[in-house]
Amino acid sequence: MKISLITLLLSICSVSFGQITNYQNLLDTAFSGHNALFVYSKPLKITRLDSIEMQEYVEYIKEGSSQNLDTTMFSQIIHNSKLVDTTLWTDKELPGVLLINENDETVSKKYVLQKLGLIDDKKIKLYKKLINKFNSTEAKDRNLYYFSRPVFDNSKIFAIIQYDNGHSGLSGGGGIILYKLQYDKSWREFGIIDIWRY
Repeated sequence: MKISLITLLLSICSVSFGQITNYQNLLDTAFSGHNALFVYSKPLKITRLDSIEMQEYVEYIKEGSSQNLDTTMFSQIIHNSKLVDTTLWTDKELPGVLLINENDETVSKKYVLQKLGLIDDKKIKLYKKLINKFNSTEAKDRNLYYFSRPVFDNSKIFAIIQYDNGHSGLSGGGGIILYKLQYDKSWREFGIIDIWRY
């Protein structure tokens, strides 16, 4: 009895740590695909998924990747999106972006230099320029990205992330991207299931 309990606990721990590694890889894949530098620290709620549109999601994927997917997976993701985690992003989760807490916030150069570990003079000069531009832009016009946390299907093989970078009410846009876990335990973008422009 004790041996089986210990075995069970060890397997749960190994699955949990494995999921953390996979989760971080998914975040890295998703965020690098957008070239987002300034990211709002509060994750988006998933607002654009609709069970009525499931067949359209299947068609989008089929057009983009020639893959046929079952609507069951989308149904699970839609159901699971109602319980999505909206705790604030952390610098540890998103090491390559600058987290912004308020639209009108002034970004500290010290924060940027420390977080990104910049030592090259050319890069420091470039980032200072980007920060000055961001800080001098009106809050409503800033190129600020918003991302949801990933939502998984029940098998944890597929996940979606919703993003948006609308600003000024006139430019930008967003979308919902589907990711798939690979055999080597890395994640890759599988296709776009919805996209919009402002």
